[in-house]
Amino acid sequence: MFQFKKYLSFLFDILLEEKSTPFNPVLKLFLSQGQLKLITKGAVYSYGNLYYNFRDSFQKLEISKREINDVLILGLGTGSIIQLLGQKFKLNASYDVVEIDPEVVALFEKYKKGFVSSSCNVHVADAFQYMKSNQKNYDLICMDIFCDKTVPVIFESEEFLLNLKNALNENGLLIYNRLAIDTNDQQKNESFFKIFENVFPDASILKLDFNWMFVVDRKLLI
Repeated sequence: MFQFKKYLSFLFDILLEEKSTPFNPVLKLFLSQGQLKLITKGAVYSYGNLYYNFRDSFQKLEISKREINDVLILGLGTGSIIQLLGQKFKLNASYDVVEIDPEVVALFEKYKKGFVSSSCNVHVADAFQYMKSNQKNYDLICMDIFCDKTVPVIFESEEFLLNLKNALNENGLLIYNRLAIDTNDQQKNESFFKIFENVFPDASILKLDFNWMFVVDRKLLI
């Protein structure tokens, strides 16, 4: 039955689950174009291997040519980033994932079969507190935390950015996702990038159609 729904999803989106949680008042999981798509009222949290913001970023940054063993993902969705890295870019790595909403984690565990083959350690935790106590270093960090369309202010703080910096290996790569749907988003991104640059002086921005990806590539500094 599920496979039949996947075929139908190339014709129209099929609603699989709808939930309301303290962290996400509106949370809907669809099958769309054969992929899992998790959306809130105003944003797409995850979209399988069609999650173009990270897909295009990994392509432009030639992720498949890098030596990456340890990956940290902040914000789970339905595991799009893991799916992309494993399926499209053939990355064999160890994954730590931090997600605050247990319902999002439950959806991931329920539907990941057939979409995500890589094993991962999922931590149900506040990413800010998690990074404060983190002692591990990573070759790739993907920051993908939103509350609907907004990155919570705490994740724009210098303290959080410094904790990201401390967790990044000497030749590591950090990708920090920001929405850039309209002029207001872009102005906020420009303001935040000034703070980001104070912590990461060599940061750059990949400007995609609806997202700005703040990038720190320490490999270029060696």
